[in-house]
Amino acid sequence: MTQQAGEVKAGLLWKQEHLSPLPIPTGEPASDVLGMIWRKNNVYLDIGSLSLGGGWVVCYLGTLMWASLIVYLLIHDVYIGVLLFSFGALTMMGFLWTGYIKAYRRPLTPPLRFHRQRREVRIVTPEGDEWTVPWERVHAIAPSATMVGQFGAAKMGGLLLWFPFKDQIDEPFHMHKEGWAIMVSPGPGIAAMRQWECIRSFMEVGPDAVPEPTDVRDKRLRDIFVEEFRKARQHHGLFLTLLWDVGIGQILFNPMGYHWLHKKKFAVIPDLTSPESVAWSQPLPLEQWAKRSPELQAAIAEREQGMAAAAAAAEEQSEARKTQLAHRLIDGDRTQ
Repeated sequence: MTQQAGEVKAGLLWKQEHLSPLPIPTGEPASDVLGMIWRKNNVYLDIGSLSLGGGWVVCYLGTLMWASLIVYLLIHDVYIGVLLFSFGALTMMGFLWTGYIKAYRRPLTPPLRFHRQRREVRIVTPEGDEWTVPWERVHAIAPSATMVGQFGAAKMGGLLLWFPFKDQIDEPFHMHKEGWAIMVSPGPGIAAMRQWECIRSFMEVGPDAVPEPTDVRDKRLRDIFVEEFRKARQHHGLFLTLLWDVGIGQILFNPMGYHWLHKKKFAVIPDLTSPESVAWSQPLPLEQWAKRSPELQAAIAEREQGMAAAAAAAEEQSEARKTQLAHRLIDGDRTQ
């Protein structure tokens, strides 16, 4: 049987949450955790599956940690340790950097295009195959797993978007059914929901409910740094901004280096260029806009009622705790 949004399957160290179909609200705010939004306008949203940020943090921070350890051993004249750790660093970080460089040099694939007026998704594969999938037939799944090792347990997860092939649109879905899919790793649970909510909110609410694309193509690195510095100063103050964004943050993560790579990689974002896709991407008159199915309309209404009831219950509990605390303070003053 086809799984629906809200269904959860769990095992000993794994869990699988179904977010769609039907694409009902998750209760989480839309957040482009991985920078997947490549292009957005009033008609469609382009989603790309390549994220450079996570890999950059892992590779750069790992290199910095290994280098710091080797320098420490050099200072203390532990030359055998220097040789051993240098070999380990070259082996481990060489493998990670090789994978990162291969992913960076790989040409960008055509984006997934979500047309909110048609309520459809246009898929263009790197091989040139194209087809359209109804929005309410898109499956969004948030798998997560707990990895247990000698240093404890770590939870990992991602977001899986699954689309039926063009000749199997109406066939029921199951976990072993072949289809066209992309898998990204924003993180487990809430992080995956927030990334999915970017797509769902665009289709069901509108463009204003979705963050703007991260656009660094036409900016110099100095302009990017000044803009981020200004925003950080407004939120965190001058001292913390200087301490983190200019000092510790630059040493640990080197965001300027990442921005340079991002600017070079996304200098030209691929578009859908076939005549069929160009015609499909055009806006429609308002009277021709596709509507929600009755099933989705009812599911969204039910979900919103449940969220409102949960928010009201949480508010009541908060007020009750405040009242109890006030009574305790009053009783304490009386005893004194």
